[in-house]
Amino acid sequence: MTTTEKGQIAAELFADEETGMVWQPVESSQISEVGYDASTATLGIRFKPGKKSAASEYHYANVPGDIHRALMTAESIGSYFGQNIKSRPDLYPFTKIEPDLHGSTLTPNVVNDPSFGERVTVTRDDGKVIPGNGKVAVDTDPSSPSTALAVIDTMADDLLFTPGAVTDAQLAAGRDRYLTEAKKYDISTEKARTEFKRFARPLQKLRTGIEARAKELTGATKRKIAAIDAEKRRLVGIVGGIEDEVLAPLTSWEAEEDARKVRMANTVNELSAKGQRVYMDMAEIQSAIAELEAFDLSTMQEYKIGAESAIAASLKVLNPELERRKEMEAQAAELATLRAEAAERAEKDRMEVLAKVAQQQAEQATAARVAAIAAAVETEKREALAREEAADRRLREMEAERIEAAAQAERDREAAVEAERKRAADAAAAEYAAMEARAANKAHRLKIENEALGAIVSLDIPMDRAQDLIIAIRSGEIPNITIQY
Repeated sequence: MTTTEKGQIAAELFADEETGMVWQPVESSQISEVGYDASTATLGIRFKPGKKSAASEYHYANVPGDIHRALMTAESIGSYFGQNIKSRPDLYPFTKIEPDLHGSTLTPNVVNDPSFGERVTVTRDDGKVIPGNGKVAVDTDPSSPSTALAVIDTMADDLLFTPGAVTDAQLAAGRDRYLTEAKKYDISTEKARTEFKRFARPLQKLRTGIEARAKELTGATKRKIAAIDAEKRRLVGIVGGIEDEVLAPLTSWEAEEDARKVRMANTVNELSAKGQRVYMDMAEIQSAIAELEAFDLSTMQEYKIGAESAIAASLKVLNPELERRKEMEAQAAELATLRAEAAERAEKDRMEVLAKVAQQQAEQATAARVAAIAAAVETEKREALAREEAADRRLREMEAERIEAAAQAERDREAAVEAERKRAADAAAAEYAAMEARAANKAHRLKIENEALGAIVSLDIPMDRAQDLIIAIRSGEIPNITIQY
């Protein structure tokens, strides 16, 4: 490459008009202007002055046009820049551009520095050779002792404390420079030691300056966060109150709906309980069956199926119980009839025997005839007694069979009642747990959405837009973005 060609390159490097860097003012709390050179994919950022730092300019290399367009159209230019460009020095290496404080005329030229090789510089009209022209480009070579540590004082606070903004190579170059210079001092005399301390004093000032700037930036950040948090709490409280007022009709309706569901569930439990009670007589059982069969299921709405199941389960217990009670009454009536018939037959037999005895006594006067008749009477008595005993045994057997059947039916009924009670209790518990889960889920979703709303508002997004954004995310209108509940 000829000297003329290198001079042309230098001239291109040091003139905004020729590099095509187009600057545009932007609305941002930290950035005043954004420039872009499409021919070199270079992004320029001009920062506003801070409390303890002057305005500064940085150039970022390898920035595609779509990134520049996204930055310019972002809702928060500062946030987009910090998250997508400033935090990625591996993709977009940067150079700080320093203004020439002397206002001198600068001439681009090429010099051959034995330490750094051939490099482009400019010459001021006072004859001093410096890197750059109308804007002085900070030498990013980490081996340069003139800029290795001194550049820290020129950096804006937010850039200084960005990880990687001050590289390890720059710090190592500064360390090497100071250690090399320190070896030149003879500290054997008081004067020499004083000079040595004076030589090292910039390091102390640099260290204390970094600490003071970090403390101030930390304090300002904490105050800003505290103010944001206080305003968030105030706004969330007000908006929450408005939300409660707006949702009051819905809240009232939900309370009434919950009460209605409780009433419906209680009705289902009452229908189920009719099959679990102990009834004293058939009339009570018949009344319960009539109430179950006459129950109007159309009033149960979504609980209709549960009510139908409860009625069916209760009737499944009560109808067999009614039949068992009817059978018991029929058996008791039959037993009474048998006993009356047996007594009637015995009396009839006794009268017939007496008649025969009287007749025989009238017909036969002899003792043998009387004895025969008495024997016959005795035989008839024994036979009658035997028949009565047989009837009693049969009655006892029937009673025992009835009692055993009743006991077995009672055991079956109790088992059915217990099973139905457990099913009803499980169903009620499941319904209650579902209600509790729905209420907890609703409260949790409301809490998560309020937290998300507060976070979005903290990014300087208006409340109404933040609410619209939450609603859009919740309803799935924004692809690939969801709220984690």
